[in-house]
Amino acid sequence: MRTTAVTAAFGLLLLTAFTVGGFEKRLPGGEAAPMPLVVTGPVDADIERMIKDLGSDDWRTREKAGRDLEAKGERALPAMRKALLATDDPEVQRRLVILVRKMDHARLVEPKKITLSAKDMTAQQIFAEIAKQTGYHIDFSGGNEGKYSFEFVNTPFWKALDTVANAAGFNVYSDYSEQTVRVYGGDEVMNPYVSYAGPFRFLATNINTNRSVQLANISKRGGNQRNSESMNLSFQIQSEPKNPMLGYSQPELLEAKDEFGGSLLPPQNNRDDYGYRSSRYMNQGYRGHNLYASLYLIRADRSATTIKSLKGRVCIVLLSGTTPELIVTDPLKVKKKSFVGRTTEIELTSVDEDANQKGCYMVSLTAKKVGQFDPNRGDDYNWSSTLWQKMELTDDKGNKYFTYGPQSINYGPGTVTMSLLFTPDDRRTGRPVPVKQGPPARFALNEWLTITHEVTFEFKDIPLP
Repeated sequence: MRTTAVTAAFGLLLLTAFTVGGFEKRLPGGEAAPMPLVVTGPVDADIERMIKDLGSDDWRTREKAGRDLEAKGERALPAMRKALLATDDPEVQRRLVILVRKMDHARLVEPKKITLSAKDMTAQQIFAEIAKQTGYHIDFSGGNEGKYSFEFVNTPFWKALDTVANAAGFNVYSDYSEQTVRVYGGDEVMNPYVSYAGPFRFLATNINTNRSVQLANISKRGGNQRNSESMNLSFQIQSEPKNPMLGYSQPELLEAKDEFGGSLLPPQNNRDDYGYRSSRYMNQGYRGHNLYASLYLIRADRSATTIKSLKGRVCIVLLSGTTPELIVTDPLKVKKKSFVGRTTEIELTSVDEDANQKGCYMVSLTAKKVGQFDPNRGDDYNWSSTLWQKMELTDDKGNKYFTYGPQSINYGPGTVTMSLLFTPDDRRTGRPVPVKQGPPARFALNEWLTITHEVTFEFKDIPLP
């Protein structure tokens, strides 16, 4: 794997360490990271000491402090970002810039690891331990009460999860809600064709074939009757909960061979006819943890029964952080008032408690693109259809309300009018439960910060139809 375009960590920090309308300083965060992006309370004493040691007169102490902070991983990042904004020591600043950039990159492109010795435990107990180690919520619904034993040592999250799920006969799905992986079934199912690459899981789901025989315009002399067969391999790209995905490039097939060594790659001269254009991005702009993709194949030998090996690569657009574009305080008091951000103007019509659901709030608004709109280019439905995902409603303690999307929506040239129902955020439990949440104190429209990351994947021994 390699990153093809990354927003520099220091640039992110400088870009987003600002005051919006008199509000507190903020850094990109929220959706892409489960921990706070900047420490607001006391800093862990050990981490504080390590940061201070980065400016020590002794180079050995400085080097050790850097290694120790890196070993702390995600837990140290909020304090390090805060120190980077506050320090005036050039040596501390230089070292923090390097460490934050490196550790923030690793947070996005490296998998969480599981170390666990499970002896005669139920699948539910093992999933609970995996959830505890990763900080992810695993919504388990099953009935298999069998006992299992596994040894995991620095095992990537998806591989550990699949190992248990396949043994117990459960299915795994990653887009049940934004912070949840769902494990369900108990019907003795398994997913044998899976590829793991960092924090990503590639799940082969289906392969279909199409055969054709030319029946018209056949030469009397023979030789021009054409028989052809093509195939499509469908698969899902799933990311860990820490990594929302916004899109991906058309997957590129690097190698595909049957059991006889025959190539299944389309001819080089017409691959573009089947979508092999690296500049083409799919699902661009919609945030999620599950993407659907496919690869086009040509059968070399009809007697072949297996794709012995297949390698491909894809560029995935990841949400690396968020930063507020505009903020509205006390939204319950706002009626038909406009707020202008860098790219979007919002007229907030109203924020009212839903008459039928106490504790739930209906937000009605109209959004317009800032700047000149070219009517000849048509509407940007990518912008208007995904804008709601960038909106947040929170109480005075920062607890977020949750929305499944617009209750109603109307599009116009460069504009969109919608109503959104926000409910208390019960997704961490995977089912509706009472959540103590105060009335809305803040409405925000966020901008998304992204990186594009190239990933290589491989499938083996896939049966041919």
